[in-house]
Amino acid sequence: MRATIALILVLLAAGCGGGGSSDGTGGDDGAFVPESGADYELFASEFSFAPPFLAIEKPGTYTFAIRNDGSVPHNFTIKGVGGTEDAKPGETKIVELTVKVGTVEFVCTLHEAEGMFGTLNVSDPG
Repeated sequence: MRATIALILVLLAAGCGGGGSSDGTGGDDGAFVPESGADYELFASEFSFAPPFLAIEKPGTYTFAIRNDGSVPHNFTIKGVGGTEDAKPGETKIVELTVKVGTVEFVCTLHEAEGMFGTLNVSDPG
């Protein structure tokens, strides 16, 4: 069921237009400089993340800015790694997390049952 929902979210995100790429880097040229100054920026709303997929080229420690564009609290947790406290509507939370090679899910623990999750893929540079 989650795979189906994830596929639908990816397809919806791809069809939404905009100049950004779907790999979480934010720009067609691969240059991503979020307004927050974080390495990666996600937007939370009812009940999804944008982008729903993040690709990181190598393991390491990165900062993630999570902006709540919704009308209810949201948070961001990478399963097995950690996450943030709740962000009220309009708030941005920045969290620093260390990620390893592999594919894992990130979720809003408040709305995981409603399908609020995405996928993080960390590549092996070697």
